[in-house]
Amino acid sequence: MIIRVLSGDEVRQALPMTEAVTASRRAFAALAAGEVLAPPRVHLVDDDRTTLLMGASGAVGRIAKVVNIFPDNRRRGLTTTTGVVTVLDPETGQLRGICDGGVLTAIRTGAVAGLATNLLARSDARTGAILGAGGQAETQLLAMVTVRDLDEVRVFARNADRVRQFVKRIQPRVNVAVRAVDNAAAAISGADIVSAATSSMSPVLDGDGLQPGTHVNGVGSFRLAMRELDPRTIARAARIVVDLRSSALAEAGELVAAERAGLTSSEEWLELGELLLEPNRGRGDPEQITVFKSVGHAVQDLFAARAAVDHAERHDIGRKIEF
Repeated sequence: MIIRVLSGDEVRQALPMTEAVTASRRAFAALAAGEVLAPPRVHLVDDDRTTLLMGASGAVGRIAKVVNIFPDNRRRGLTTTTGVVTVLDPETGQLRGICDGGVLTAIRTGAVAGLATNLLARSDARTGAILGAGGQAETQLLAMVTVRDLDEVRVFARNADRVRQFVKRIQPRVNVAVRAVDNAAAAISGADIVSAATSSMSPVLDGDGLQPGTHVNGVGSFRLAMRELDPRTIARAARIVVDLRSSALAEAGELVAAERAGLTSSEEWLELGELLLEPNRGRGDPEQITVFKSVGHAVQDLFAARAAVDHAERHDIGRKIEF
């Protein structure tokens, strides 16, 4: 059996953001149509260290994934998100490919926020804001500028050195001005699109600072104890979209807390697949604030990994090993 193995850099090469957003669109359309089997993922949690086990199956194939989120690795000079995604043949079940799970996760998370932004943000959006300066923040920015023609993106994280390094690293890759700012308020002031991509246990976003018409993505928190978006952001949102309602109720800490406080109702949350089917259910007018909250779903890994491996096979990217 010959297996194609893709390193992190090779996953980036095989899955550019434009194709990743397309894969995300196909993924959630298939999920909404009932064409994907994806059982709830397993969480192995010890303090702030989390290992997630997940899988999905559909017409495009099957995947099995292990991903680790260890925030304290930052102090060690190590990557905070690592893992592996295996791609299986849909007919035989044989292993077709192995992808770096940390990089694939970052790309598919950026892509789903890009898809939501394309469906919910104003078409005339010109200013973006990123809260965070890690791998997830990088793909959030790439997705943001893929779906909207922006003039400027402001970046804030608590570690100013990391923000400067982030800007230096990302600026050559995009045709938009990327600017470091000193605080979250400066980042979101006047921003049309805001993406929060942190592992924070407390809100990094003050909803009172959002201008009317802003679209907000929250992609960093994935446990009930975690918070990125504050209650005011949730309360001001005219439309809240989630990747899957059941997943949000199990893992989206800020939404669950806001519902308990009477600030929102899960019955009113719109699933991304539903929005794809009926785009007019998204933004109602230019002044509305919209929120997309993602905790991640294995269907994203299924379609993203398959797209990456298919592209890699066509263009001979990665290494082939006999197993």
